[in-house]
Amino acid sequence: MAVFAAFTNADIERLAGARAYERGLDYLGEVEGLEMTGTQVTASVYGGSKYQVRLRFGAGGLAGDCTCPQGRDGFFCKHCVAVGLSVLAAASDLRIEEARAERQSLVSWLESLPKEELLAEMLGLLDEDRDLFRRFKLRAASVNGNAATVRRVVRELVTVSGRDYIGYGEAHDYARDLSQAAVAIGDLVQAGGAQDAIGIAREAIGLLARAYESVDDSAGAVADAAGDLLAAHLLACVAAPPDPVSLGRYLAELLLHDDYGFVPDLGDYADLLGDRGIATVREVIRAAYAEHPEDSHARYLMESVARAEGDVDVLIALYAADLDERGRNHLRIARELDGADRAGEALSWAERGLREAAHPDRELIEYLASGYAAAGRDDAVLDLRRDRFDAVRSLTNYQALRQAATASGRWDAERGPALERLREDARRQRGWDWSGPVLVDALTDDGDLDAALTAARDAATDDQRIRLADALAETRPADALALYLRAIEPMKTMTGDSVYRRMASLLLSARACHQALGTTDEFRRYLAVLRLNQKRKRNLMKILDENGL
Repeated sequence: MAVFAAFTNADIERLAGARAYERGLDYLGEVEGLEMTGTQVTASVYGGSKYQVRLRFGAGGLAGDCTCPQGRDGFFCKHCVAVGLSVLAAASDLRIEEARAERQSLVSWLESLPKEELLAEMLGLLDEDRDLFRRFKLRAASVNGNAATVRRVVRELVTVSGRDYIGYGEAHDYARDLSQAAVAIGDLVQAGGAQDAIGIAREAIGLLARAYESVDDSAGAVADAAGDLLAAHLLACVAAPPDPVSLGRYLAELLLHDDYGFVPDLGDYADLLGDRGIATVREVIRAAYAEHPEDSHARYLMESVARAEGDVDVLIALYAADLDERGRNHLRIARELDGADRAGEALSWAERGLREAAHPDRELIEYLASGYAAAGRDDAVLDLRRDRFDAVRSLTNYQALRQAATASGRWDAERGPALERLREDARRQRGWDWSGPVLVDALTDDGDLDAALTAARDAATDDQRIRLADALAETRPADALALYLRAIEPMKTMTGDSVYRRMASLLLSARACHQALGTTDEFRRYLAVLRLNQKRKRNLMKILDENGL
């Protein structure tokens, strides 16, 4: 074990630096042949090639070398990181086995003690540990059916009194207290105190709901423990079924006042609620929504009730009371009507959404187009696509217009006016954003490469030129090559692995164009000059090597 105590995870990260450390995590599965002898570790790591790694540790700390380019330059590289972490993982496995052996030794010793001596040891621990004493006192009270003691201790466990705030570090302890309370309630049920257990569980759930806003439950441990309390309540209700109406009212109030995500599942209570209980849940929710229709949570629960009852008209009324500028609720109404086999009304609501929404959602547009197409209304589909293209000149809308016009045999008539609008946009820079004028992409997508080249000369982004080059590469490699080289040029002054990988990809494309043109010697000269001028960028050189450049 001394070998593994010689360095830590923090030592590895300090030597490698954050970036190499993160990249080393990706190579954990590539370590083979791990061997440890004395104060040295050797292994092979597979990356772009097979690299040999050696780690040394001792009084002078941790050091490492690797046959990769970074390792040869004296850096503690990502391959060294992977080997170091693999050593720590192996050490962890050994420590687990040791812990199991130690535990088994302890169990054997405890089993050998006489009952009186074991009891004396336990009482001594209870005298020294207040939390352990409370835990055993609670278990004893619950198992013996002492409801008053269980109620008092559960209240102590759940209440946050004396603590203004439970931080992230304390939340796990609080969650443990909640689970302990849930276990005690379950034990009380088993001891025949189910009726009392229902009241204790309800009180605990109420106390937790009030306390939760003072808890940092980022890890979700307290919410999980809240589920234990809900399960204890259900267990008690099964053992001593309450009045269905009273139970329904209680569960409905829990649902309505859920601000934190831990709520009962009505399906678990279905048999206990029966028709009367379910009806009560619905009545309470309806009343709450009628009193506060602006309450989004009450509206959501009301939607759930209406959906469970299959009442489409109530759902429509709920959605219609909150129509939005993107037409999403118009679309929800249309889909609900579709599900009720009321297709005509559904299409009317979708059309209304298109008229009333200031910025119609794309899903609404697609729903309408599908509805028109299903009804054989090709002219309506084309009108819709043309209107949307006029409203928002995007490549997606251009493609949709082309598809609709082609289906109705009218693309030749539609294409010219559509492209003219894009040309006018390009002149006025309308439709121009960081992605470039739509005209270039539309012409490229059409396969009209001559026109696309002409448009790109006036204005285009590097991404647009690269897409155009990709389209040209097979049939017109010379034109494609010029575009690739133009895109590479500004990258020479930039840094970062993402830039280097992009440059390598473009160089591969340029090389393919030179091969098609029979000018590979010219490419070799270009690449040699580029490598000479960029040689200080070691990561770029490495990426070019990995790509055979």
